Amino acid sequence: MERSEIYQMIQRVLSDREGTLERGVTFSWTLEGDERIVGLVFDVILDRYFLYNKTSLLTEVQEIARLVECRPEEIVRAFSCLSGIRLESNHIIERLMTIEEATISENGSIRVAIRLGGWLTHQLHQIGCDALLPC
Repeated sequence: MERSEIYQMIQRVLSDREGTLERGVTFSWTLEGDERIVGLVFDVILDRYFLYNKTSLLTEVQEIARLVECRPEEIVRAFSCLSGIRLESNHIIERLMTIEEATISENGSIRVAIRLGGWLTHQLHQIGCDALLPC
């Protein structure tokens, strides 16, 4: 599959509340959220995935809020929405990503650890292969 097709498929998952992708993969949002902020947060996650080449990422909510110019609670909601996107294929059900841990420090800093789901990791790996990364 071409890189642009993969990006379009991911964009469809982020912009439509439910649907069916190639090979019968269905998706649905289980939580509502602001599409714009969800998309911006997802862009930050993508940048970090390609920068660090890791499927598990630890991030500071306030840092992302500054980057996308919104309130930290909107970022928390976007993480919830992204982790609530359900994908199903051949009776296998998974989430787009999973929140593994969320902590609040004594000074009020919120850190969130996420793990990308298998379907998303596979799609991003295909993009990376096209970008001359080792496969």
